[in-house]
Amino acid sequence: MRPGAGAAGFVKMLPAIVSLVLALSVAQGPTIPVADTLKASVADGRRVARVKLSSATPSIRLGSAAIARSGADGLHEILRTLPGLAVKDYGGIGGLKTVSVRGFSSAHTAVCVDGFLVSDAQRGGIDLSAYNLGNTKSILVEIGTPDDLFKPAGAFSSAGVISLEGKPAHTGAVPLRASAALTAGSFGTWRPELRVDGRIARGWAASVRAGWLRSDGNYPFPGKVLVDGKPAGDATLRREGSDVSTLNTGLRIDGLTPRGGKVLLAAEWTGGERGLPGPVIFYRQNPTERLWDNDLTVRSSYVCHSSSSWRWRTGLSYRRRATRYTNSDAAYPEPVDDRYLQHNADVSATVMKPFPLGAGQIVLSLAQDLVFDALDANVISGDNPRRLSSLSAAHVRYDGRRLKLTAGLSATVVGELAGDAPDKSRLSPSLSASFLLAKNLRLRAFVKDGFRVPTFSDLYYDHFGTIHLVPEKALQTGAGATWQFQAGAAAFSMTVDGYYNRVRDKLVAVPTMFTWHMRNLGRVDMAGADVSAGAVVPVYGKNALRVDASYSFLDARDLSDPSAKNYGHQIQYTPRHSGSLAVSFGGPVYTLGYTLMAIGRRWYQPQNVPEYELPACLDHGVSAGVRFPVGRAAVSLSAQGLNLAGRCYELVRSYPMPGRQFRITIKVTI
Repeated sequence: MRPGAGAAGFVKMLPAIVSLVLALSVAQGPTIPVADTLKASVADGRRVARVKLSSATPSIRLGSAAIARSGADGLHEILRTLPGLAVKDYGGIGGLKTVSVRGFSSAHTAVCVDGFLVSDAQRGGIDLSAYNLGNTKSILVEIGTPDDLFKPAGAFSSAGVISLEGKPAHTGAVPLRASAALTAGSFGTWRPELRVDGRIARGWAASVRAGWLRSDGNYPFPGKVLVDGKPAGDATLRREGSDVSTLNTGLRIDGLTPRGGKVLLAAEWTGGERGLPGPVIFYRQNPTERLWDNDLTVRSSYVCHSSSSWRWRTGLSYRRRATRYTNSDAAYPEPVDDRYLQHNADVSATVMKPFPLGAGQIVLSLAQDLVFDALDANVISGDNPRRLSSLSAAHVRYDGRRLKLTAGLSATVVGELAGDAPDKSRLSPSLSASFLLAKNLRLRAFVKDGFRVPTFSDLYYDHFGTIHLVPEKALQTGAGATWQFQAGAAAFSMTVDGYYNRVRDKLVAVPTMFTWHMRNLGRVDMAGADVSAGAVVPVYGKNALRVDASYSFLDARDLSDPSAKNYGHQIQYTPRHSGSLAVSFGGPVYTLGYTLMAIGRRWYQPQNVPEYELPACLDHGVSAGVRFPVGRAAVSLSAQGLNLAGRCYELVRSYPMPGRQFRITIKVTI
């Protein structure tokens, strides 16, 4: 099938783009040691937790110590407590978990792992349940234009970016280090993990890890005894079809080159089987769905910082993801057996250079990504789709003593190489600024244009996709203030942000005569505010009391069709009010923690009427941890109690969340 005109122009651009990538990857010049220039910035210790106060856009960073204090086991458990983020959880350990930013869909949220953009051209949104915090060094959440310009180009076209930094291979004085951990939890949950790190040459180290997750997932939830199909009394039901068994393995090599370059080589494989529990309808369960995953990812990157302050990064990644979905429900004429094979290849380059300017400096950044996506499936209408995308981003930032100003332009060209969908392209400008108004008081504002390209499922899924879809256009605006205060050894911070967002050509599924089809019908206007406050108060010795609180208000109205019954109503699954509280006390030896998550009422259908309302919910959790030496080994014990009130609330209609549950972890490092 002949590519469209946009694809033809794109192909003509390939030699120049590839030449740029190759030139950056082989560039040479005087260099200085990486250790002097690539220092991590982790918001732990005695500083005010997590909020990046100097950022021109809302930004939160959690280091390894903050992750450990949270008591969270999965990425979604941490993200759901942060202002401006909403997690959609389909229940159970193996259930799908996605995150959205300030009312946007999950497809508008980019996920970066070690500087690589995670892509899923089939579905768009990234499943957070695949990420284990045990191998995560830091988490960075940025809304709007990332303040860190040293990122792949694809990160700049999204409404928000979640960046994960993995734990590097150990390169300390000990030539070999090993750690083993075992987590046991409610509902038959077991997670053994093993990691071995060792030096393989001067400046080079490797780590090998493996982990297995197994759970019955049969948590209780309130229901009714049914007699002749009618409720006849209260009962406690058990979730069915929520079992999971997953094996995850990984190899990582970190090294320094003689000229000061930093090399990363990584490979990860995940495979397993899980049940998809499905909805509970009229207190009945029918778990007939299952999913098999086989996911291989290979990444390599090279980062260098020269003596002339040039900094560049090149990266290559490849992902092969095979999934099989079955459904034996009697409603189908024959059992469903859908099989998908997705390939994603990405080559990227980023270069950044500061230039002195008076008392400040100008920073220039250029980023280029080439992404190839392919999907083979037995449920795709027409040809199996192939897509080649060029993502470019250019930014200039001024850093002064009081003013920080960033302007950027992102360009996306998408060529549909197989399939009848038209090619797509768009330019997306952005502008952000922050100003130090007074000591420790900073004002900030930003405006950004973004969009998301329809997924392969949106375009080509049999009896559902529509090839003439255009990308969603997203306008983001926001303004706020950050404040920090030091009182002796204690530190306090506060941020207040207001924002207005608009989505045009929103992709929605609408019913036709016999089935559903994707259409560009929607317009959603979103106005809201995020408020967060934090404090770190030393108590005695190296112990401290830490408090983080946040509140979010979001009014997101569907303004697609003035004649529709839901015109002006709050969009589905979006609470107007939400908030969180995290309190921890301790230091290097022990930690005690308490968390509270609050979500206001929501509606699971477009109309905001009582019969479609999901009630507000509170989720309390506690955690405790202790660390101590045993001979040459370091031992840590941690325990968590989740949803202590035992409320079986729903984040998604008919998918009850687990009630009260516990888990305990022991980890030994030698």
